Amino acid sequence: MTLLRKFKPHKASSEDSDFRSALPPRVPLVSTPSPPSRAPSTSGMDEPLPNAELSKQFSGLHDVIVAHIRKFYSPHDVEQRISQTDIEHASTGIVLPWPQILGLLGDANTRIATLAMCIAWTILSRSLLLKSGISNSPGSTLLPPEIVECFQSFSLGTGAVTLGKDETSPVNLALLSRWKQISFALCHTAYIANAFSFFDARTVNIERALKDLNPLIATYALPDDAGHGKNARLDDLRDVLRHGASFAFTLFGQPCFWRFDWRSERAVAHGKTETELDPDTASSIASIGVAATSSIRLTTQEIVVWPSLVRIIDEDGVQLSGQDEGMVLGRKKYIDDFERT
Repeated sequence: MTLLRKFKPHKASSEDSDFRSALPPRVPLVSTPSPPSRAPSTSGMDEPLPNAELSKQFSGLHDVIVAHIRKFYSPHDVEQRISQTDIEHASTGIVLPWPQILGLLGDANTRIATLAMCIAWTILSRSLLLKSGISNSPGSTLLPPEIVECFQSFSLGTGAVTLGKDETSPVNLALLSRWKQISFALCHTAYIANAFSFFDARTVNIERALKDLNPLIATYALPDDAGHGKNARLDDLRDVLRHGASFAFTLFGQPCFWRFDWRSERAVAHGKTETELDPDTASSIASIGVAATSSIRLTTQEIVVWPSLVRIIDEDGVQLSGQDEGMVLGRKKYIDDFERT
């Protein structure tokens, strides 16, 4: 009882009241800041590449593709027959019907440009995120597959992120822009400093792209005894695809969002409008038959073999229009831009 009496509450004395009144007002241990009006800053990250440098790298990828074609492939007639399957694997999503591609390959004046188009399409259609690209699954992308898989798991607002015109929240897109920059910085060692090492996750998809391309383009390859060695062509093609994967990762690391514009202004000027396939309808080989039968036949002067690079959303998530400065990088190239070698 004596012990309990020691802990029995007692009335506050005047000395206790005086002591408490002298204390400063209580401050919460953790303050709750007001929500920011915009996405957090990424100060300290590498600065985005200027338009001139990005355009230079984009043009450099085109030059690497063309150099590979001119070095290892012949514009002269070949006797080996080409299957529809080989063409479709190398051109899935291209607006041209496969019989027209076959005809372009059979013409010595258009073969080099058409082979370059197939390689360019294989690389660029696998270089962007979601609806801005064609082959955007982790199993086919030339981006690090874990990044694409993470991106596809995002759900901001009422549904999954699409990067389409129905994405109305600039804040969500601005957050994605920051995520891209942060991911790029954190993956720098794996995918830039030690690019294409044994542990590079892009290697498997690069080999898949090579297997999609090679059955078609090997038909027009120069013989092995042409001075380049038995495996020189495949090794060089693999390097071209790696070059494309490097550019894709560089583009991913920029704060803006992009697409490749394959539309033919020449065809539009001639009253043809269906000159670019909707990525949503070109995600599988099965869809190419529908695309081939429903597309408008283009002339050789109207066929784009290298697109321009278009900035569609800025770092603050704002959709850009055709009048915005610096939105379009690079110049489209048509079949007749190539000269027979």
